[in-house]
Amino acid sequence: MSTKRFALTVFVAFVVAQAFAIIIHGFVLGADYKPFYGTLLRPMEEKSAMVLLLPIAHLAFTFALVWVYARLTLSGSPLRQGLQLGLAAWLLGPVPMYLLWSAEQPWPGGLLPKQLILELVAMLVLGVVIAALGKKTTGPAA
Repeated sequence: MSTKRFALTVFVAFVVAQAFAIIIHGFVLGADYKPFYGTLLRPMEEKSAMVLLLPIAHLAFTFALVWVYARLTLSGSPLRQGLQLGLAAWLLGPVPMYLLWSAEQPWPGGLLPKQLILELVAMLVLGVVIAALGKKTTGPAA
């Protein structure tokens, strides 16, 4: 993968990851999180440098995921490769993170399954985006 394609793929994947984070955690799960503001969670409106950690985390994650994808040998179409990458990303990132968080501070009700399912969707889409943009060429043109 060329440097230009790598940078473009990281940028687009970063935007997709940010969008999913806002949609999932800001809107879809917003009502589920509301009772925990002030105890387990702090409102994002705070004027704090800590708010910058979220985009930095997404940038690091997408950079690493694109880097890994560029070095993996996956079979099938870009869609299949993207789904494989997304599943691996989900198992490496959100699954252990949410399970560890829940073991330390259990969330009530069905919040953990909601987080995991929504993050699975996000990771599968992210994997497909990365595979589509960073598709590998084979043969003499590679």
